[in-house]
Amino acid sequence: MKKAVVTTFHKEGYKKYAKKMIQTFLDTWPDDVTLIVYAEDCEVEEQASNLSVRDLHGSCPQLVSFKERWKDVPKANGLEPLPPIVPGAKKQAGLGFRWDAIRFSHKIYAVCHAAQTVEYDVLFWMDADMVCHTPIDHRFLETMAGPNIGLGFLGRQNKFTECGLYSMNLRDPVTREFLYEFQTAYDSDRLFEFSEWNDCWVFDEVRKEVKARNPNWVWYDWSAGIIKGEGHPLINSAWGAYLDHLKGKRKDYGRSQPSDLIVNRSENYWR
Repeated sequence: MKKAVVTTFHKEGYKKYAKKMIQTFLDTWPDDVTLIVYAEDCEVEEQASNLSVRDLHGSCPQLVSFKERWKDVPKANGLEPLPPIVPGAKKQAGLGFRWDAIRFSHKIYAVCHAAQTVEYDVLFWMDADMVCHTPIDHRFLETMAGPNIGLGFLGRQNKFTECGLYSMNLRDPVTREFLYEFQTAYDSDRLFEFSEWNDCWVFDEVRKEVKARNPNWVWYDWSAGIIKGEGHPLINSAWGAYLDHLKGKRKDYGRSQPSDLIVNRSENYWR
C-alpha cells in the first residue's frame, strides 16, 4: 500500500516546531512514504525526495473563501459567548480554541485537498507539532491502517477525538464520502450548527453521520479503552513507540511529560 502523510503550519509554527517535525520524519519514516507539507506564507528549508511542499492558500481557494467570510465574525474566532451566559465563568461556551473555526479550518482544507490530488492508498494526517523519535516500518503502519480499515483515529471516552493523527483509506468509497462531507461542513458553513466548531468536534460529528448511513464502514480507534476525558491518547497508544505529540505547553518543554503517560513505555525516548 502506498502511503503519504500530510501536515500544515504557518511561519511561526515552522520555526517553533514544524521544522523539527519534518527533520525527524525524514530520519525515521520509510523513504517511500511522502510527507506533503502545506506551508502557510513561509518557505521550507528541508529538501528530500519524499518531501513535497505546497502553498496552502494557493492550493486551497475554498479555505481562502471560508476565511474571508468569517475572519471578522467573533463567533467564528472563539470570541463570542454562547448562551447561557455564565457571569465570571472560567470556561464559557463560545470562547476559546474549541470555537475557533478559522484556526482549525487550515487542517481540514489541507487534508481534503491532499486526498483529492494524490495517488496513494493511505493518507495520514499528522499535526506539525509531532516528534518522530523512533524508526517506523510499513509492518506497523499497515497494522494501524491496513487495507480493510477505512479510518483510524485516537478516540477519547467522554471527549472529542484527538485529531493530531488519523489515517484515511483513499481506496474506500465510504472514507471518500467522509472526506467530502468533512470539507462540505466548512464550504456550506454547516459546522456552525454543531455544539463546537474545532476540527476534532467536526471530525466526530461527520464521522458518526457517515457511519449511520454506512454501518459496515470499518474504523479503528487506536486508543480505545485507554483514555477517559482529556488525556494524551497518542503517546499512550501503540503510536507512542514512535511518535510524541507536543500539544499545548509541551512545545515549550520540547517533549511530553512523564505525568502524561498512563502506560509503561520501554522505548529509549521515554526512559
